[in-house]
Amino acid sequence: MEIVRRRRAIGETMNVSPLARKAKNQKLNDEQNTDRISNLPDAILQRILTLLETKDAVKTSTLSKRWQYLWMSITDLVFVEDGPDKRKKRVQFMNFVERVLVLRDSSDLTLFVLSCDVLNDASRINAWISAAVMHKVQVLSIGLGSDEDSRCNSEEPIVLPHCLFTSESLTYFYLELFVLLKVPSSIRFSSLKTLKIRFAIFPDDRSMQRLFSGVPVLEDLTLDACCWWNVRSVCISAPMLKTLAIYETVDSLDQDDCQFLIFGISLKYFYYGGALRNEYFFYKTSSLMKAVIYLGGKDSIEKGNRQREVSYRVHKLLRGLSLVKELAITPYIIEGLSYAEELLTHLPVFCNLTCLKFIGEPMNFASGALGNIIQKLPCVNSLKFNVGIFLSPFCEEGEWKLDPVSPCFSTHLKSITIREFGGTKGELHVVNFLLESALILERLVISCSLDKFSGGVGRQKEVHDQLMLSRRSRTCAIEFS
Repeated sequence: MEIVRRRRAIGETMNVSPLARKAKNQKLNDEQNTDRISNLPDAILQRILTLLETKDAVKTSTLSKRWQYLWMSITDLVFVEDGPDKRKKRVQFMNFVERVLVLRDSSDLTLFVLSCDVLNDASRINAWISAAVMHKVQVLSIGLGSDEDSRCNSEEPIVLPHCLFTSESLTYFYLELFVLLKVPSSIRFSSLKTLKIRFAIFPDDRSMQRLFSGVPVLEDLTLDACCWWNVRSVCISAPMLKTLAIYETVDSLDQDDCQFLIFGISLKYFYYGGALRNEYFFYKTSSLMKAVIYLGGKDSIEKGNRQREVSYRVHKLLRGLSLVKELAITPYIIEGLSYAEELLTHLPVFCNLTCLKFIGEPMNFASGALGNIIQKLPCVNSLKFNVGIFLSPFCEEGEWKLDPVSPCFSTHLKSITIREFGGTKGELHVVNFLLESALILERLVISCSLDKFSGGVGRQKEVHDQLMLSRRSRTCAIEFS
């Protein structure tokens, strides 16, 4: 029956007159050429415009009368002054931003991004920021003075509008600027949950205290490469703060010497990167889940003869983080402690720590302070060497053994991960020692380095079989990848 129906349909098609067939084809072509996008509801069209760059969204006003005013209600505005010839296009950029803000309707903004140099236009830029705040912007990103020239050529100080610091709608605020950040006497971000500040120079202690006291619901704070020359102490005590990240510059000999007092009632994650130019003190951090400490700038530390200073600051930092459950550190943390050996007998006990990671560079097991650290880890069940391990070729065998072996090796340690494994004699000595010492180890994972490990699968099997003989825990699985 299906075949019959198909034949009848073909027959009917064959019997259609040429005139009728032409009319039918014309109708199909007209339907295909119809602007179906323009027939969509305004809300959908405005959502489509939001996905475009602001300059392209504005250009759609020339398509037809249907599109003429649609862009005026888009919720996201992004203005970025960039390109090699941005100075030549400065007037064009400034006028475009102003035209958009003047012509836009009174609807609320979701996102406002502004990245440009200040030069002599601070008042105009402040007016744009004020307009975004008046439109109840929720996500605000401001980058002022974003190239090398503008660091020294900004002729007007950066005094952001007061209304910005009392915004009730703002939930996310990113601020990047290379000059002094002046804040008003009254600050109240009643809805702000995320604050990220980069490259700012802070003026004094009191302004900093006002800033961090005016964020009652702040959950995420990032301070990236800021200058603290004028600040002696900073108190961060936002009651809802869950994530704190502080990154310092590591390639400068300039000294900040600022004290950070961090009250972590709700703090769960702490990230630090730098050369410890400042001191960090933690209070009430029992909720802390994870900390990442990336100590760098070895060359600048040695050039500035800061070794002992850094050692004491590392010690204070570790004491403040002693309740953390997961800790990631660079091996330079271990080396830094060795600059003041009198501190090694006073290291804190990390009673909650279950996972210790070494990041950034390979861990040298010849470092004497390593044994002191591991002795203070009674509950660690996982050790991870994310960039590999090595043993200084000039050290004697007895110098690198963890003697006495930490109690966690016989009571808690169940997993060891070693990446960037090269299969050298020193590495094999270390791995054999770990297998002999870890009495309840369940899993050893070794990822071979493509650059260092030679011999392929055959060599892997040879090393695997050798290591299997060193196991004290007969249930331990050794995995190569």
